Amino acid sequence: VLTSTGYTLMDAARKATMQSDRRLFFPQNKVIVIGEELARQGIGPLLDFLTRDPEHRRLSWLLVAKGKAHDIISAKHEQENIPAQAIDNMIKSSTATSMAVKVNLNEFIKNLSTPGSDPVACRIEMIQDNEAKTHKMRLTGASVFKKDKLVGFLDQNETRGLNWILGKVVSGVILVKSPMDENKDVAIEIIRASSKIIPEILDDEIKITVEIEEEGNVAEDLSDIDFTSSEMLYELEKRKAQVIKNEIQAVLEKAQREWSVDIFGFGKAVRKKYPKKWKTLQTKWQDLLPEVDVEIKVKAKIRTSGLSTVSITGR
Repeated sequence: VLTSTGYTLMDAARKATMQSDRRLFFPQNKVIVIGEELARQGIGPLLDFLTRDPEHRRLSWLLVAKGKAHDIISAKHEQENIPAQAIDNMIKSSTATSMAVKVNLNEFIKNLSTPGSDPVACRIEMIQDNEAKTHKMRLTGASVFKKDKLVGFLDQNETRGLNWILGKVVSGVILVKSPMDENKDVAIEIIRASSKIIPEILDDEIKITVEIEEEGNVAEDLSDIDFTSSEMLYELEKRKAQVIKNEIQAVLEKAQREWSVDIFGFGKAVRKKYPKKWKTLQTKWQDLLPEVDVEIKVKAKIRTSGLSTVSITGR
């Protein structure tokens, strides 16, 4: 790990050659990790160099470290010798849970510069492994920005709530309490999901309807459910829909009402459907956002129970 300082990012990059035996080559850069302290101050000046210099690829993943970026870049990984390669692979494989965001530099800048939207970046931090007595890097959700300043973090469930709204849930596992035993869980694998954001303005009142459709398969049952029973399947679908709704409500509460940031693209949806009205709404959108009524509709289906209709202990 090579460390350099300067009055600007370009200044620091050039001064790095004073201690490196070769010129820095940015086109193959995979990740950009920004420390929490700098992110809260504003990353606009940093983005200027990363977008103005033709050597930088806008496809590099953008992450915010909860703590210091240096700790992330210096960390050792169990499977990869190069931390950046490990982070790149972790982001790509995060679709297995849909509990992280895959945001590259280009997408971040696009959301930053588009009226009616605020950007997010992936959140990464060092987590203590008590068993191994070491710290390991982990993707732990999303980082939320208001303009170019970090305002807070979303945990993993809140991040999946964001992905539900954005239609970016690809896969993952939803845990629901078993109808047969409230102390035991049923794991349902997400097979496919989609979303619609429907804006409506009536008498100057703005309403957003978020429609989620999801299909999944039962992956694991720790209780004793008879999956040949349509009533049991219907009950599981209801419970699964409620879990999805809870995740969405959690992220809405934080982003919309606490921080007043539009990371969902609600403003873009309003602008697309009501372009004339948006001209007057645009300048006061962040003030209006906390009061916008958001209705969540979830339609969840269970397609199969896998290769078993009863649990391994069932009769």
